[in-house]
Amino acid sequence: MATTGGKSTNRETNAQRDEPDLAADIRQLREDISRLTEHLMETGNRSMSRARRAAMEGADQLRDSAEEWQSDMAQAVREKPFTALALAAGVGWLLAMIMRR
Repeated sequence: MATTGGKSTNRETNAQRDEPDLAADIRQLREDISRLTEHLMETGNRSMSRARRAAMEGADQLRDSAEEWQSDMAQAVREKPFTALALAAGVGWLLAMIMRR
């Protein structure tokens, strides 16, 4: 019976020694999670900035392309107004035929 009491005391002593280690591990884990969260936020912000910049550049290119196309079409209408009118009438007629079905 004396050995049973000794084992109980050893377990309590081991448990008491492990408590500070456990608290330190939990503290370290919280710090690691905090650093990881900050890192993920920074990475997300950088990615979002890159995506925003790419979208703005794409929108600018599209706007420039549309303005160029509009300018070309206006020039073509000024140079050949009857051809442009006939083309517009033909496209309108085709659309009407498609919509009718």
